[in-house]
Amino acid sequence: MAVFWRPMYTVCRQTPATREVTSEEDSEVKDWSRDTQKLAVLSWISFLFASGFTMLFFAFVDPLVIVDSINVSFIESRNAGYAVGFLFLWAHGWIGGWYVLRLCRRKRSKPHPIRP
Repeated sequence: MAVFWRPMYTVCRQTPATREVTSEEDSEVKDWSRDTQKLAVLSWISFLFASGFTMLFFAFVDPLVIVDSINVSFIESRNAGYAVGFLFLWAHGWIGGWYVLRLCRRKRSKPHPIRP
């Protein structure tokens, strides 16, 4: 656990030649599984998608106009409208990316028979 709690600037300033790595630290650091990597990439790409389209959409549309047209009472400020719009776009980007990942799976081959 010591690796994760170390301040980030000390890790970044050390070069690989000067950093002392013990076998205890190596045993604690584990690689992400393939599914975890896919979810991390999917979340990051949907975040970038939502960031771009939030800026593009709200450059032309005022969130309070949308709130008034759908008669929602819990959103009272523009910032809350921006936040709800961003989360809406992020969720749609994530769900759309998840469907793409599910539909574009690699074809798995059958297991090879074991030869004696």
